[in-house]
Amino acid sequence: MDEQAQLAAVAVGAATALVAEMTRDGWTAAREAVARAFRRGGEEQGERQLARLDADQREAQTTDTAVLRDRWQRRLLTLLEDYPEARQDLAPLVPKQSESRTGVSLSAIGNSGPVIQAGRDNFGGLHTGGQ
Repeated sequence: MDEQAQLAAVAVGAATALVAEMTRDGWTAAREAVARAFRRGGEEQGERQLARLDADQREAQTTDTAVLRDRWQRRLLTLLEDYPEARQDLAPLVPKQSESRTGVSLSAIGNSGPVIQAGRDNFGGLHTGGQ
């Protein structure tokens, strides 16, 4: 995978996790990881992005998560293009995937309600946290 694709994968994963955590107890840890990453561009840059992040977090209950995810994906990708070393700050937010896995992988984070998967050769399980 080329460098740009790797940076995009980190940005997508981190933005997805970040937006999912905006309405959960894990918000503080996610916020701190993003703060460290943005401070690589200087303290002023870090504070400006944190102000945006906090504003979006306050609006998370009433704003479309897809809009927030896209917004933060773009911001994180720009950050990673300018400061590739910020990848290590964002890595804890990105879900781990097996290097040898092939095919399509789907995940739903922070959702409630039914999950429907269509296609052939489906296997695996679904754990909803219920008894």
